[in-house]
Amino acid sequence: MLSIPLGLPELKVIKQELHSYGYAIHVEKTETQERCPHCGVATSSVHDRRTRKVRDLAIFHQPVYLFVKVKRYRCWNGSQVFSASLESIEPNQHYTSRFCEHLYELCEGSTIQEVSRKQRIPYTTLERIYYSIASKKAKERQNTMEASCPEGMVLSLDEIAVKKGHQYETVLMDVKAGSVMGMHADRQCNSAIHLLSQNVLSKERVQTVILDMWEPYHKAVRALFPSASIVIDKYHVVQKVTQALDQARKECSPLKKARYLLLKGCEKLRKDQRRRLDDILEEYPVLSIAYYLKELFRDFYRTDGYHEAKERLEEWIQLAKQSPFTSFQEAANTLERWKEPILSYFLCSYTNARIEGTNHKIKNIKRRAYGYRNLERFRLRVFLECTGNTTSSQAA
Repeated sequence: MLSIPLGLPELKVIKQELHSYGYAIHVEKTETQERCPHCGVATSSVHDRRTRKVRDLAIFHQPVYLFVKVKRYRCWNGSQVFSASLESIEPNQHYTSRFCEHLYELCEGSTIQEVSRKQRIPYTTLERIYYSIASKKAKERQNTMEASCPEGMVLSLDEIAVKKGHQYETVLMDVKAGSVMGMHADRQCNSAIHLLSQNVLSKERVQTVILDMWEPYHKAVRALFPSASIVIDKYHVVQKVTQALDQARKECSPLKKARYLLLKGCEKLRKDQRRRLDDILEEYPVLSIAYYLKELFRDFYRTDGYHEAKERLEEWIQLAKQSPFTSFQEAANTLERWKEPILSYFLCSYTNARIEGTNHKIKNIKRRAYGYRNLERFRLRVFLECTGNTTSSQAA
């Protein structure tokens, strides 16, 4: 039989066998003395021996089972009987610690059900192992984030739908590090306050917060970080304008199959698409006003300075209010109400792009498991899978 080092220094191999169920390796502890856990006195008086069957890492895709001969010692002081301790195997555990760690890694990017089937381990057992290790790792990563938290933090706050029926979770993200700092139920002000009240965050550290135009989030940020700069994500602002254009298109009832041409950026259209767009705008001259307003607003975000951007935004708002379209008039009123945080983008050019990408990853985590009944475990999964690389780089 092929001889491979076991990799567990505290154990020595007595013999090894190959059976239909895998490799059976008989081992025992190398130390012949053990300290009494009650009085701390070392003893070599063996009371009896028992055998524990423990599963270890596979070899050549064959399961490996360690048959550990565990000595039970008798203390010389108080005649107490105790078992020898093992660093590589937790008490009352049927798997080595390194095998449990391996199972945890297999579950990352997969489901417990899938790993359970491939490794031939009961689902409930693997579930207990995974979440036991996950809880420890989550605490370690939280401590790492707190220890390496810099000044001038840029936070991003957004919501994600977790169930049908407008059931949301609020997601908090460190934009510079690209790590999810936490999730909480619904998208109300109290949820945002709960997330923003973490020990790692303070009035001095948080410099900028990126939000959409959801009032409860703004209320929470103003309450906890009154000196922080609030920036409204530019993609949400542009979305308001493109939605206004789409609504104007719908008012031209005979116009069909033109949505793509109207909403896409003018510079991204091919020559044939531009000719088709010119024909549409020539046929519907009123719609050309809406299209012009949309393109003019896109030029607004290409402005270099704050003061020039302010002038352009005020000019656009006045033009939109004078347009014949109700949708643009409503969009102008909305932008006028949020004018200051919209213009803050030109002082701090951060967006919600990173958290939107992370939200897509969170949705994949949810789909992979066909949903989660236990939302606490869902949040734990998200925290571990969306902070691992960033926290390790910070610690380094």
